[in-house]
Amino acid sequence: MAESASRVMIATRRKDLKETVVLRDELPPLVPDEIRLRVDKVGLSANNLFYAQMGEAPFLKFFSVYPLAEEHEAFANVPAWGVATIIESANPEFQIGQKFRGFLHMTNVVQMKARRMPEGFVAFGGARDKINQAYNGFLTVDSQGTSPIQGAGVKSDLAMAAAPGASSGFALYQQLKMHDFYGGNCVVLTSASSKLSLATAQLLQTERGRGRLQRVIGYTANANAQFVADTDLFDDVIGYTEHLPQGGDLQHVLIDVAGDAAIYKRGKAQYVKAFAVGGTHSDAESSVFTAFGPSGFLKMFIDMLAPQLVKSWASRWLTPRLEMFFAPAVINVLLAQWGREELERKSNQALTGFVDAAIGQGWIEVLRSESPESAQAAYRRIVEGEVPPSEAIILSLVSECCALVGSARC
Repeated sequence: MAESASRVMIATRRKDLKETVVLRDELPPLVPDEIRLRVDKVGLSANNLFYAQMGEAPFLKFFSVYPLAEEHEAFANVPAWGVATIIESANPEFQIGQKFRGFLHMTNVVQMKARRMPEGFVAFGGARDKINQAYNGFLTVDSQGTSPIQGAGVKSDLAMAAAPGASSGFALYQQLKMHDFYGGNCVVLTSASSKLSLATAQLLQTERGRGRLQRVIGYTANANAQFVADTDLFDDVIGYTEHLPQGGDLQHVLIDVAGDAAIYKRGKAQYVKAFAVGGTHSDAESSVFTAFGPSGFLKMFIDMLAPQLVKSWASRWLTPRLEMFFAPAVINVLLAQWGREELERKSNQALTGFVDAAIGQGWIEVLRSESPESAQAAYRRIVEGEVPPSEAIILSLVSECCALVGSARC
């Protein structure tokens, strides 16, 4: 018998991202092709801030992934990467108990129409059909697989919290290698204390050891400088008001996670290539996107919206000095080159390496938020930039699932 489900959500005010509200409602009974999943946990990080900042961008539409009812139009659900378990299914291709990871949000339960794929499933229907399809894919969490996300414990939690940044770092590293570092021999990472920058820098150590790169440089806030230096992943750690180290033969490639136009403009003449990756500096006077030239904007729209044939053309012929990095476009290229099994093996290996180093060397501690109130407080700290780089935050409202739904499946 089909049942409704009580849902609790942490929603964000669209015009003031720091403000959140706890919303409760009832999900309707499942219709054919739908599945209902308990949200076991999601990771909260600077990625969530980026999704909130770009929530209404026409080419991303992050706020459309999990839309709210009209009476809550002033608020929106901010997506978050996480793990969920099927607790009810009206789709014969799915069974109760199967686990998947993908784009979720700060809630206890979700439901969606799903189409089974070899690697997991694709969500479809409604507003989902109008967003970038990269955010509709969910991957199977195999208890016998190699992903460090599976299971429980601190390593699994850190893998979940770090996965968005580490996965982007892995894709960035592959992009740089595919293009021979764009002729550069020094990689500069802003927001060097972020998990994305740390994971990227860790992978770059291979090229540093081989001599392909002469230096890896990290820009960071003064308060985080010692943390970044203690990781031993950077040759130089500098503050945002400092200029790049001068070297007669250094050719710099910028990976801008901060998203601050001032950083790019100050060193523009020294960069042979620059990628806009994130927006951790939410208080920047102007976003790095304001520094894009016409070819940079054109390539951004092609990477996000165009067919693969057009993307391939743009990759070859559009070469702006500054462009947006869009990880799904790189993943599609790697899928074509390696196949899914090899891609998952290599990306899982990279994530495992980062998690092992972060825990083994004491870089990062995992903190859990397990109530709506603590989730609100954790999210606000992220928006206000108050989470130190030594912390990773996991949100789990499973207890709300049990209390509200009252099902043994929770």
